[in-house]
Amino acid sequence: MIRFRPFFIQSCILIAFLLTSLASTAFGISIDKFQDDCIQSSSSVAGSTRAGHFVSSSAIGGGRSFTTTKGGAGSGVSRLEVVDSTLGYTQGAHAGLGQVSWDGNSDPLNVTPNGLGGLDLYQDGGTSFHIGLQFFDFPFNSPIRLILRVYDAARPDGSKFSEVTVTIDHYFDGPGVFMMEVPFALLSAAGSSTITAPAGASFGTATTLGAGGAADMHNVGAVSLSFNGMTNSKAPDVILSAFKTNGTCSAVPSSARTVFDSCSVCLDDPKANKGFDRCGACYYGPSGSSSITTRIVDDCGVCPGEANYSFSSGAKDICGACFSGPPSYVYKDRTAKCDVSIDGCVRVAPTKQIRGFEKQLLKKADALKQRFIDDSKRFSSKGCLGDVSVPDTLVGNAYEIIAAKGREVFRRGVLVCGEACVTVSFSDEVTRLSPQFKILEREAARMAKRTRQCYRKLGVVNSIVNGRDGISGTIANVRSGLSNLLRECRRSRVCPR
Repeated sequence: MIRFRPFFIQSCILIAFLLTSLASTAFGISIDKFQDDCIQSSSSVAGSTRAGHFVSSSAIGGGRSFTTTKGGAGSGVSRLEVVDSTLGYTQGAHAGLGQVSWDGNSDPLNVTPNGLGGLDLYQDGGTSFHIGLQFFDFPFNSPIRLILRVYDAARPDGSKFSEVTVTIDHYFDGPGVFMMEVPFALLSAAGSSTITAPAGASFGTATTLGAGGAADMHNVGAVSLSFNGMTNSKAPDVILSAFKTNGTCSAVPSSARTVFDSCSVCLDDPKANKGFDRCGACYYGPSGSSSITTRIVDDCGVCPGEANYSFSSGAKDICGACFSGPPSYVYKDRTAKCDVSIDGCVRVAPTKQIRGFEKQLLKKADALKQRFIDDSKRFSSKGCLGDVSVPDTLVGNAYEIIAAKGREVFRRGVLVCGEACVTVSFSDEVTRLSPQFKILEREAARMAKRTRQCYRKLGVVNSIVNGRDGISGTIANVRSGLSNLLRECRRSRVCPR
């Protein structure tokens, strides 16, 4: 454990943020997205240190710890703050120091060198840290030193680490953000170097290693970022707007230390965590994975490797009924003329009319899902603060259930029993899909309302859909259509006499 001077006081403004990108972006693993606004200041007494820990799902390890030190006499205090998705450090006219650490430990007075458990920063193809410099006032030409330290999880005593000190000695105030790139290679050996700075200049760097050697970026146990103003008593101000790597997935690593789900989809992607289909293939993911449009299962619901698998027609009798497969697809009748079987029933293949009802049902579900997605994109594009990951999962799951169950219900065909033609439990099964439709309708409406509220706050004029699509009417129309189908069946003498 690495000790800091004791005594702390903290102030944290916990904002109900929740902002999840609806598209995977190639911005690399996020060390901290600087959400959940927090402030920590030192006292006005020279030589004092104060510290605080702040929980945040936007940071690796589930939170960040601040320590602020007023290193010498003079007016003001040293202060760290996260606000408006930025990390800022400021100090008065005195020597000062501010440190942010990410180690999965809620005790701000201790850095746990193996607290992150061995995070692999190479997992999405990253090769360097990216630190976004948004502002530095370079007061009276006085620089500030930014110190990045990475601990290796293999040494709990903290003796194996890499530390790079970047001397920021140029004024910067945009436009935009200057991305300082610190290659992992720069952390592998002690020495001096430079990194590119704005306007063709460069920032000097110095790399030092722990007694146990350099940290392995495949096995990171903790990370810290310090603003060292101990030789700057000119009241410097620094603002950073990003701290990440240059890989392909912008997610914050999960508790399992990964930025990908089990199907190799980036956790920031709206398609993440959709899971596997019945055949064990991913619904979404790399090329070749199963999806709604590219199904592994055949038309009888049988997976490759199972008996009777025959992509895509399946194994059906002359009536179009599947011989075997998962539950509800095991049929007894195999007669050439589709006569009444031993149990008095036979299935007639689904008609165009039945398939039409299926398309109607799925079209309504898709429309509701798309309205949610469209509003989510509007919400994200304006930088509105709010988490849509939970409703996104609800909408995705509801749609998948409707799509899977809808096909199963309508592709069975019509069950003929004795003197009457009946569709066993068709209406009941369609009705059972109502809760899933209600989830789609509810979340689409909530997303639209949330977007409208954000737009009003931002003063943006935009037409937002209301997220509703009359689910009660949809279900009623489908059920009515099934009843009409039964009457038509009897008139056309499909049923046994």
